[in-house]
Amino acid sequence: MPDNLDPTGVISVKGVHRLRRESGVTLLMVAVGMFALLSMAILALDVVNGYMASNQAQKTADAAALAGAAALASSGTTSNGVAPGTVCNGSTGDADTRAQAVAAQNLIAGLPAQSVVTAYSSTLPGYNPQIQVTVTRTGIPTFLAGMFGVRTSSVSATALAEAYNPQTGYPPIAIHGVKPWAVYASTYTPGQHLPLTLSPCPPSAGQFCALDGPAPIACPSTNAVSCTQIASTVYHDNIACENGFNFTNGQLIGPGQVFQVYARPLGPIAAETTAGTECLIHASGSGPGQGQDSFVGTTITGGSNNPNPALQGVSNISRSDSVITVPVIGAGTPLPIIGFLQLGINYVDGLGNIDTVVLNRQLQAFQWIFYEQFILNGRAQNAGERIPHFDNCGIRHTLVGHA
Repeated sequence: MPDNLDPTGVISVKGVHRLRRESGVTLLMVAVGMFALLSMAILALDVVNGYMASNQAQKTADAAALAGAAALASSGTTSNGVAPGTVCNGSTGDADTRAQAVAAQNLIAGLPAQSVVTAYSSTLPGYNPQIQVTVTRTGIPTFLAGMFGVRTSSVSATALAEAYNPQTGYPPIAIHGVKPWAVYASTYTPGQHLPLTLSPCPPSAGQFCALDGPAPIACPSTNAVSCTQIASTVYHDNIACENGFNFTNGQLIGPGQVFQVYARPLGPIAAETTAGTECLIHASGSGPGQGQDSFVGTTITGGSNNPNPALQGVSNISRSDSVITVPVIGAGTPLPIIGFLQLGINYVDGLGNIDTVVLNRQLQAFQWIFYEQFILNGRAQNAGERIPHFDNCGIRHTLVGHA
């Protein structure tokens, strides 16, 4: 066997020198590889940290914008009754402060946003006001970028939410406090003339019965038209005033519940109903033509006693204190609420009977036209069947991008 192929042969001096020159190369390659892998891991930390912070910022902006839109909705802006600029002025408006409060509760990279900027965005039609919220979080620590002098980063996100009135074909009508009247479950159509007769509970078709519940949260002055009996009884005041309780589908009416059947003889109930309704609708007396607003189908005409002089005698107005919401009850004991009706009151007579027009309805077999609706990334999400006691709205939420 040749010496150069003999594995047991002695290595030449030249070969020894070559091996000495190559010693440590493997260690160097391992060190470089480890550095590269470590750098990629640290870079991944920076990328993931930035992505998570950006996602948190967007969620914060989303939540803040929806809170601001809820304030726009509850203030009456969706019925053109309140100027949106007074609710969202970029700093101290109700929509601004609600958005700021919600943003402060959501953390971005472990801390609240340093900057929350709110702005009102006008729309056409004007009863769909929007609020834009931009949140910014600065001073987020970096890892690999810090080696190159970039020791912190920042993220910003913007969301746009709309207090959306989805009603089409009718004027945008405001919903006020749910009134203490239960009506019979039936088929109701917007624009339908609906005379309702006061009766004991449970009512039959064409009837309503009186409910007793907690005291209202706000009442008109006793100097207002036909409001001299304010503070006489809770039932009277729950008709004439604003009750802050939120009714829901499935809620029960009866003993031990928040609302119960009003346990008084029908005669006194009728007197309270007449007096409370006259105060509510600004009628100088019972019957039609007493200065209250009037309804023909879903068209509202302001009466001579409308508290807004600019609406007196004006047809097709979009806001009226004569617009109410009442619960619809089903069969059972206690009485279950299975839906709601939005009614316009034309007048009340001396026996407590009311003449109304159906404006909208929500029953378990129907979709409630007035409900809170969130449009998030193009998909509608209903916020349950809770009926607000404020002006109606849906909330349409649209992302406008983030940086």
